[in-house]
Amino acid sequence: MKKLLLAVIICSSFCFTAMAQSKFSLGPNAGFGHTWVSNSNNAKFKLAANAGVAMVYSATEHFGIGLDAKYSYEGVKTGSGAANALDLNYFRFPLKAIYFFNNYGNQFRPKIFAGPSFGFLSSAKTNGVNVKSLYNSSDVGITAGAGFNYRLVKNSWFTADINYLHGLSDVTKDASIKNHNRNLQLNVGVNFGL
Repeated sequence: MKKLLLAVIICSSFCFTAMAQSKFSLGPNAGFGHTWVSNSNNAKFKLAANAGVAMVYSATEHFGIGLDAKYSYEGVKTGSGAANALDLNYFRFPLKAIYFFNNYGNQFRPKIFAGPSFGFLSSAKTNGVNVKSLYNSSDVGITAGAGFNYRLVKNSWFTADINYLHGLSDVTKDASIKNHNRNLQLNVGVNFGL
């Protein structure tokens, strides 16, 4: 009788765990868009790109905390040709407060988010020349955006969002002018519940 009761308790625990929503998810994420640096004259379109992993902890059904770890290609282009492009590449760590609309059981869940973004300069080049010594090694900004999660299967979500980064730190060591990173990107990924 004790063995049967123990077997029922163990089986019930496994079933309950399988039915419970996953509070933590992790998965690959990548994006592209437009990047520029404030106070740059005649800024042109410059492709921005990023790739890495996105992690989300859902504290409640509608609220979560997200942390991304990404390699981000940024900078500014002020004319045609490589000589007019500044390539700033960062390791970026955006920390986001996320609000999810709809309920956890819904397949489609819109979301909005905002929070700080921390960047660490990996490289800085103009026309293939290393100019990293002219730029600050870290960058702090604010990120905000909106998007959606679409459930593919239980505890697995396709994610998409439009994200804006507004840099607050001066990217250059030149004190005579303030330059700040700006990015507008579309990001997509897949998060798997753990």
